Amino acid sequence: MSISPTTVFPSSTAIGAVILSEVRFLRECLAEILARDPSLRIHGACATFAHMLEMVLTVRPEIILLDAAFPEGMATAKGLHAAVPTSQIVVIAITETEENVLAWAEAGVAGYVPNTASLQELTALLGQINRGEQSCSSRISGTLLRRIGSVARPVPPTALQATPLTSRELEILHLIGAGLSNKDIARRLCISVGTTKSHVHSLLGKMKLRRRTEVVARLHSMPRDDDPTGARSQGYGSENHR
Repeated sequence: MSISPTTVFPSSTAIGAVILSEVRFLRECLAEILARDPSLRIHGACATFAHMLEMVLTVRPEIILLDAAFPEGMATAKGLHAAVPTSQIVVIAITETEENVLAWAEAGVAGYVPNTASLQELTALLGQINRGEQSCSSRISGTLLRRIGSVARPVPPTALQATPLTSRELEILHLIGAGLSNKDIARRLCISVGTTKSHVHSLLGKMKLRRRTEVVARLHSMPRDDDPTGARSQGYGSENHR
């Protein structure tokens, strides 16, 4: 949808932004409220990835606001980042947990707005993110520093000798690497969320990892061949593909 003109005119240095959310009243209300701020220029709001992709390739906004509840949101963030790397993706209304923040960061977002933020805080947070800054708790900062440190450390050869994954676990490994949540994976594979969690727990144990974010980091650090996850090249072969 196009945003109707308002009596508030953006300044010459206004930050261009677009909004992606499946929820109509959310994207329309957010667009209307943000359009009142002269430091922002709202180019439009979309309900689908395809429409958003068409829009961002045309207007090249500084910021893309992505609703955290958007289906396959992390995969969407990766797709938008690949299409318009100069635009900063900001995920809005996320639950500010360590695992969640890391997962979105690894999906390519430049910043986030927690679901506890007020409307008054929203524009200030967007300005900070546009300047390359991010307000977060000391706990989240510490987690990010540890994550950077773990990526910087080389993986010892012994860590690569893992128990082979099953065909189903390899499927789920690939989907975790694509940024899908347990719920998204369950929907994609037509299995229950409980079964998905069981498979994730199993593959974490086999790979000697504790968190999904560590799985993503391991995948990104591996050389890749024809296997889309890069798993077999490091000894994570399927029991059914030997």
